[in-house]
Amino acid sequence: MSIIYLDSHNFCARTKKIIEVSNFSEKDIVVEIGPGKGNITKLIAKRVKKVYCIELDKRLKPYLDNICKDYKNVNVIYNNVLVTDIPKCNKIVTALPYSILEPFMTKLIKTDFQELFMIIGSKYVYNVENNKITYLSLLTNSFFDLERIMDINSNCFNPKPRVMSSLVRITPKKEDGSKEYSFFRSMYKLNHKKIKNALVESFINTGICLTQREARKIISDINFDKELLDTKFEVCSNNQLFELYTKVTKYLK
Repeated sequence: MSIIYLDSHNFCARTKKIIEVSNFSEKDIVVEIGPGKGNITKLIAKRVKKVYCIELDKRLKPYLDNICKDYKNVNVIYNNVLVTDIPKCNKIVTALPYSILEPFMTKLIKTDFQELFMIIGSKYVYNVENNKITYLSLLTNSFFDLERIMDINSNCFNPKPRVMSSLVRITPKKEDGSKEYSFFRSMYKLNHKKIKNALVESFINTGICLTQREARKIISDINFDKELLDTKFEVCSNNQLFELYTKVTKYLK
């Protein structure tokens, strides 16, 4: 594990590492989320078949227009990544604001990609690596594999963030037969439903029981808190999620 500290070449160091670990080839179709002025975009475009950039800030259009003129394989989509379709690709590159990480990771569940290279807050990475039971870390571990590539000191950014950041590689998780992750993959896909209803469907979806009657009997035997059961999964607190996770996984063993 390495940490980048501030020096006159810190941007170059980050860029070089991203390009190095991404192992781009002329067959790659890449989505870059938040290209800014396109400094990394140009380096990616030289190496790959196609680059789709998704940029919210239209004030950056003059810079990105110039890149599109020089690199015919670059296409820019001006929109919020959370409300636009991510083009089919095999690699995604981004330095994502932490404030939108949860909805972005939820969106990734239905996105067709092979690898995501992302700079993000190290606290999130720590929670995922240590299986902390939060909505975001459990979602990540249920659907994806995360590899921490390197930590980046906050002094390397302008403006300077308040937290340490990390460069990570995220890949869709292969179906591994784990009852725990299979069960919570089902729960997240039903996150708009009340937990009591999502539990019934998840017990059936994962083959733990065959009928709704059997599933409701299991839920009754586990003795969940009534307030928890009446809460939608997508808005449950971390304390509620911890109770849910603890009781469900004990049953699955």
